Amino acid sequence: MKALLHAELLKLRSTRTTAGLLLATLALVALTLAETVPNVGDENAPLSLDNPGLLAAAVGVSFGVPLVLVVLFGTLAFTQEFRYGTVTSTYLGEPRRKRVLVAKWLSLALASVVITTATLALSAALGIALIRSRDGDVTLAGHFWAVVASAFVVMAAYGLIGVAIGALVRNQIAAVVGVLVWMLAVEQIVIPAFPAVGRWMPGGATNALFQLGPALSLDGKLLPPSVGGLVLVGYTAAAVLLALVVTPRRDVL
Repeated sequence: MKALLHAELLKLRSTRTTAGLLLATLALVALTLAETVPNVGDENAPLSLDNPGLLAAAVGVSFGVPLVLVVLFGTLAFTQEFRYGTVTSTYLGEPRRKRVLVAKWLSLALASVVITTATLALSAALGIALIRSRDGDVTLAGHFWAVVASAFVVMAAYGLIGVAIGALVRNQIAAVVGVLVWMLAVEQIVIPAFPAVGRWMPGGATNALFQLGPALSLDGKLLPPSVGGLVLVGYTAAAVLLALVVTPRRDVL
């Protein structure tokens, strides 16, 4: 298992795609905050500058793009094996396919820690600077730290789901397009338009964990954070179990 995990981490570290996507993601995080925070306190803004949860909301909102990134990393971890035919040598080196799955999950969990830490450092520093530039409230209280803890849990869960998607949907284009359409179109439309349904989606559960109801003008329409966490755990467990059942039984090609 140690050799498998080392190999998976090497794949993540040694490709230009990884570094490029991470840098692009951090740039988009900065852009998101630069567009969001200056609008706080406006007449129609959902949050005011004296709201003690303002920094926590800014940090939570900034994770929109990193969540997509970690799912894509997980999906590509498997679909690239099928696309380039390396899955055959991978399974010859380790015939127990479940161990390959576990190694990929562990590598994505570790990668999610790095991405989460980088996102938190950037979003917190930039968020504090932008809020203070407008004489807003910067509070590092329990709400903020709850969002920080949730970020590590949510990112790890999305990484596991991404690997499961890659294991189940072998076609790389179909898997990547499906992820992007779901996260950037379907959930973005359904959650605000039909919150009674959207709050049960993975994105809705994530918004609940990040306590983004007030920031998204969905106050009282999302699940409680604890329930949102259970829903996300349920989705993650279902994806993991399905991948564990299907992967060993499938033909390689």
